[in-house]
Amino acid sequence: MPGTAQWLGRIVSPRSRSSVDCENAALAVLSSSDSRAAAIAGSYEAVNPADIWPGDVLAISRGSETLSVVVRRVEIVAAPACPELLTYRIAFANDWAASLGLKLSEAIATDALLPQTALTSPSNVLANLQQLQIVSTTGSALQVDAGTAPPTGGGFEVRRRDWSFGPGVDQDLVLRSPVRNFSIPREAQAERYFVRMYDGSTPPVYSRFSSAIFTNLPVG
Repeated sequence: MPGTAQWLGRIVSPRSRSSVDCENAALAVLSSSDSRAAAIAGSYEAVNPADIWPGDVLAISRGSETLSVVVRRVEIVAAPACPELLTYRIAFANDWAASLGLKLSEAIATDALLPQTALTSPSNVLANLQQLQIVSTTGSALQVDAGTAPPTGGGFEVRRRDWSFGPGVDQDLVLRSPVRNFSIPREAQAERYFVRMYDGSTPPVYSRFSSAIFTNLPVG
């Protein structure tokens, strides 16, 4: 049974401004760590090559495989010769060995919320309901078309507040619909509702962001 590698830390720079930034940073680290070219660093010497600068990309070939690495440092040694004899000492590394884009730290951010137990599967999100629309309105109900079919075993959850979605919170729950078209009962002239899609997993996975419904219509 092969072992499982893991790394626990945080991204120091660039600063993340949303959960999407954090996910993209984690995917970048994961992509580098499981690559066959992970943590490649070394040096190379050449005599009188074309000018090479830090930041240039070197293509290193071995058989049918080609590896691209970034030049980190160039040292030029001039020999007392005529014609001119210049030896280039080139230090290179890929992003995992010496990252140009991400600066990592082994320390955990003080404001990070870590789960008490590890998830058994990667955390995914469902698509947002960008095509959701109000089909018709009456004094007693709003007819809604979610714009897409619900996942197997899932549906659409309607709440009066955002960011409170989940099976264990019912204070502001309006309804859960297993079908694409559903009716929201009206209670006041000015109302607002938030809708997300969820699937049939345990616990259910939801859309990342809500679709909002705002109304200001007479009730009767």
